[in-house]
Amino acid sequence: MAQQSVPLGTWDEDPDGASILLATGRARHDLLVIAEPAFLRDLDQVWGRPSARVRLSFLPGVHAPSAPGQEDALMSYERGGLGVLVARGRTSLYEGESVRSTTALARIASGARLRAALLVTRATPLRGSGDVAGGAAPGQVRVVSDHLNLSGGPLFQATGMVSASWDANLTERLGRLRGVSGSAVAALVPGPLRPSPAESRVLTSMGADVAVTDSVAEAMALASRGVSVSALTYLDAPAAGGNLGQAQLSLRQASGVALAAVEEVLRSLQAGN
Repeated sequence: MAQQSVPLGTWDEDPDGASILLATGRARHDLLVIAEPAFLRDLDQVWGRPSARVRLSFLPGVHAPSAPGQEDALMSYERGGLGVLVARGRTSLYEGESVRSTTALARIASGARLRAALLVTRATPLRGSGDVAGGAAPGQVRVVSDHLNLSGGPLFQATGMVSASWDANLTERLGRLRGVSGSAVAALVPGPLRPSPAESRVLTSMGADVAVTDSVAEAMALASRGVSVSALTYLDAPAAGGNLGQAQLSLRQASGVALAAVEEVLRSLQAGN
């Protein structure tokens, strides 16, 4: 069923992030983390119970995730005097959602004085099969250094042209973490099909290392509003027709890398960077 558009200025927008205050009882969060539960296992164990937990879909304009492995959950923590929001799910365009819906959390969170964001997602490697030095291979974790928007549409709605980019300082810090296998240029593709061999060759020729179906739009929506953004990609399967090869890092280990990345971003915020 086609979704009816909601006029601007209604509760569907919430430009000041009031719904996050209502949901969590906290006036400000410094860091937003968006990751599926598989990447949050270590964080769950180390951080323990959150200060607050609500449905993601409680927030205006945010739809409940429907893809396998995603949760309709938003959690609030306090770590070292800083507020951390953790979204345990996301929606993608190939689920039939609109750009307004997939970036709703980003718009709301940026209105609540957010300082930084870390997104963790799955990606399709476009190069190598695990036995090529330097090739992007299943099992690796890469930090996103740049992106290509090949989704076929704008990343988010705006009233004019804006500038936004991945935060160089956070990208460098995350790239030095143990378990991170370098950086990657991520191509945002519409999905749900993984890139075909021909598409993979084209994407590679354009400078892409991996393909993703989410995270880029959310990150750039945040960055365009002054939030420092970074992202990690877990390479979970090769492009169609590729060889799975020997995974260099299990999903379980990737959860540990994700926790280390969250804590590294927090250290950067505490240092005033």
